[in-house]
Amino acid sequence: MRRDKRGNLDVLIPTDHGDLHPVRNVSFEVELGKTLSIVGESGSGKSMTVLALMDLLPKNAQRSATELTFDGLDVMNPKKIKGIRGDRIGMIFQDPMTSLNPVYTVGTQLTEVYLRHRRANRAEARERALFLLEKVQIDNPPLRFEQYPHHLSGGIRQRVMIAMALMCD
Repeated sequence: MRRDKRGNLDVLIPTDHGDLHPVRNVSFEVELGKTLSIVGESGSGKSMTVLALMDLLPKNAQRSATELTFDGLDVMNPKKIKGIRGDRIGMIFQDPMTSLNPVYTVGTQLTEVYLRHRRANRAEARERALFLLEKVQIDNPPLRFEQYPHHLSGGIRQRVMIAMALMCD
């Protein structure tokens, strides 16, 4: 059974007042089909850990690990993680308003993900998006598909982000 491994993950952020180490020596293993939850107090490094795994850290941050794999791929290699991010691995960010682009409709943003990672036409991408909007229990998916993020409540925006993470599933 394939496993994802993270070994001795560290994040270092240089500052004018010395180095910050928001993540130190984090290791875990996840079996295929299993879920891992990361819990902790506010400011304990949960978000930084996941951002490091996805190679989405701020520019000045540095990540290191003895082993960092996803489905057998070495994701310490930025090209390899970029190739699977949004397709085989996704992240649902805490604040959907900063994750959704305010100048594009929900439908445009959902279909873009699908078209970027799948060989599909716009009609297929639209069908998938509408299906997922319904699956995450958003009322009136065709209307929501045409709306902009600022027209939606925070809870609906969060559901849109869940649908987006599932677009290529």
